[in-house]
Amino acid sequence: MVSVRTAALVTLLGQYAQAILPIHLKGDRFIRPASPTSEADDNNAFFVIGIDYQPGGSSAYDGRNGRDVLSDEELCARDAAVFQQLGVNTIRIYSLNPDLNHDKCMTILNNAGIYVILDVNSGNYGESLNRADPSGSYNEDYLRRVFKFIDAFKNYPNVLGFFAGNEIINDERNYAEINPQYIRAVQRDIKQYIEKHANRKIPVGYSAAQVLELQKPTLNYLQCNSKDGTTEDEDLEDSRSDFFGLNTYKWCSSSHNWQTSGYAEMNQTYADTIIPLIFSEYGCNQRTPRTFEETTDGLYGGLTHSFSGGLIYEYSNEGNNYGLVEIEHNGNIRYRKDFEHLQQRYRSLKIPQIKESLLEDKLFICSDEKVGDKRFGTKDFKIPEQPKGIADMIKDGAKGSNTGSILSNYAGPTTFRYTIYDSDNKVVPATVSYDPANFQNSLGTVVSVSAPSSTQSEPASSSKNAAALPTYLAKCGISLLLVSLASLL
Repeated sequence: MVSVRTAALVTLLGQYAQAILPIHLKGDRFIRPASPTSEADDNNAFFVIGIDYQPGGSSAYDGRNGRDVLSDEELCARDAAVFQQLGVNTIRIYSLNPDLNHDKCMTILNNAGIYVILDVNSGNYGESLNRADPSGSYNEDYLRRVFKFIDAFKNYPNVLGFFAGNEIINDERNYAEINPQYIRAVQRDIKQYIEKHANRKIPVGYSAAQVLELQKPTLNYLQCNSKDGTTEDEDLEDSRSDFFGLNTYKWCSSSHNWQTSGYAEMNQTYADTIIPLIFSEYGCNQRTPRTFEETTDGLYGGLTHSFSGGLIYEYSNEGNNYGLVEIEHNGNIRYRKDFEHLQQRYRSLKIPQIKESLLEDKLFICSDEKVGDKRFGTKDFKIPEQPKGIADMIKDGAKGSNTGSILSNYAGPTTFRYTIYDSDNKVVPATVSYDPANFQNSLGTVVSVSAPSSTQSEPASSSKNAAALPTYLAKCGISLLLVSLASLL
């Protein structure tokens, strides 16, 4: 007879061996494990090939109406099919309701091999830092909502990371002076909450506005983790960004090249970055349809030395002419020429193979000189204290009503009632493809586990996975007291 403790251990093995494998960090790269038992020599850097996703735009989000972009499983299946046709591996979502259940949509995305980067904030009042009044908006009510958001999504293995803020610092007024320390404070609080309540380290980052003179100072301020440049400071490490996103629209289709776009200069500017760096928004639309030379010739060309991919803005057309698709009133999808051009570009990408074993974690000194902008409010790199009650909330939990998880016995839809058309009005035969390697199968099922689009590994027995699990969990920051299986039987 198998004891409860044995069953619990094997269940944990099943969760990490039989679902999409969580991304972890090493140096300035995201890392996707080759398998749950893989070593650093087996693992390669993960490049984000993605799009920004918020159908209806930010104005369509309403936390009171009982729905958001991940609450309808058939819409999620429809869009997952489009993601697969486009060739993306990651989407970014700006606004979600932490009180809603997202298990079906997150399971669809997981099983389809799609990672997500989630903004913890929304545009609603009290649900983000007020850039004009960061000290007043950094309060218990705001952080409670953030922590509830973490609870809602922390158990999904396909959550690549959380953005703690988006475009808070810009060139208006004194925002570069008064906001930076509060961004670090929110990152600190989120990371402490994750450490206490999640079963793995989930990266926490920041997405910066396209204010060229402030982007590099913002990165340097948020990535620094050492007071003297020789030793890591625990408090600074606790509050720094784990990854960083740039919103940039410098390279416009058919108008720029590697030199005139500033990409060559950017390659030098960001060469000393010590955390993963992505374009969190890009895709200039001065000329349409966009042809996206900045992908093959830029971000996934010369910039791969410093950057780890990016997210094209945006999925659906919301009146600003950035959309890759039109969503019709009946829910049908119509590809724009932009979609087909980007699809061709993504299909021709040549992603470099960078082994995890060649990477190392580094230090970046926190100094005014390194930040390099006098307007920046470094305040000797002191971080605001947590509001009253936050330490207890981090300890005891936010006590939200919703904690999501991947569904183990859910067969997501492969078809849907919506029709997808190409730009010539021809029907696109589209179904969602689910890689069995991404499934969270029933207890006891043995599978070959691989990352999407990679070669499958040898089938591994439960005992082999049990022996290798601590190494894998350690890479993801998961603590485990492992007792010999033999002693539990």
